[in-house]
Amino acid sequence: MQQSALRYFLEVARTGSVSAAAERLRVAASAVSRQISKLEEELGAPLFERRARGMVPTHAGRLLASHAERAALESEQIVNEIRELSAAGRGLVRLGVTEGMAVSFIPEMIHAYRIAHPRVLFDLKVLPPAQVTTCVREGEVDIGITFSLSADAGVKVQWQRAVPAHAFAAPNHPLMRRERVTMAEVLAYPTASLDGAATIRRMLDHYCAAQGMELEPAINSTNVTSVIHFCRLGGAVMFSAYVSVLAAVRDGHLAAVPLVEGGILERSLQVQTMLGRRLPAATQGFLDLVIAELEALGPPPPARA
Repeated sequence: MQQSALRYFLEVARTGSVSAAAERLRVAASAVSRQISKLEEELGAPLFERRARGMVPTHAGRLLASHAERAALESEQIVNEIRELSAAGRGLVRLGVTEGMAVSFIPEMIHAYRIAHPRVLFDLKVLPPAQVTTCVREGEVDIGITFSLSADAGVKVQWQRAVPAHAFAAPNHPLMRRERVTMAEVLAYPTASLDGAATIRRMLDHYCAAQGMELEPAINSTNVTSVIHFCRLGGAVMFSAYVSVLAAVRDGHLAAVPLVEGGILERSLQVQTMLGRRLPAATQGFLDLVIAELEALGPPPPARA
């Protein structure tokens, strides 16, 4: 298969349209169509379903797209590693993470890594949980860190752990003096929550509905920093994994109390990379640091008396 044909094919798979791919590649649409037809003839299988709303990859097309994505990234990696030989450790690490991971944990990891590798640059995308996995699978990011409720095909899970939910609030909140609390006890107070795109909110909604409880947050937001700050002020209790509010607890702005139902509200925290891809040295080094730090992370400390 010619590289140019693969490049044309991959662009159609990404955009879902011959004309959109041609525009991005700055070539005629007829040239893109010819290359797709040649690939289909060479492989003896249709690569796309032609629909009124665009081109959708067939199963064969998805297999080829996965191969083409890896091939493109491997080529880019070789070029980058050759450049790094004469650039004293320069590199670029592309990250896709959920918002909670972007509040404090990932910035702290980037800072720690750059102390030892100051010429390594980072591109950080903050995305909904499912989109993190999609970006890893399609090669838009090198490392994804996300909460997942199910197994995902097309990615390699480098590390995962079941993470229970805790209740977090200002240290002087009455519940923070308890050893454990139930959901019913928490819901007797105002709560704050992320919207339904967050995995923790979907689990809370499902659990409350099953138990006949009503979850009516005083503040419902797409922004976890707003929720954390509102709880810091004493306005509400929030539900979260410890890693998402790590700095706020460590700095004394929030305290934690375990939920009796914490195990029921467990999610899988995953560190993902593209399946079958060998990572550049700088990216692998950062991945190793993140996994070591997550392994060392214990439960939140008890609230101060």
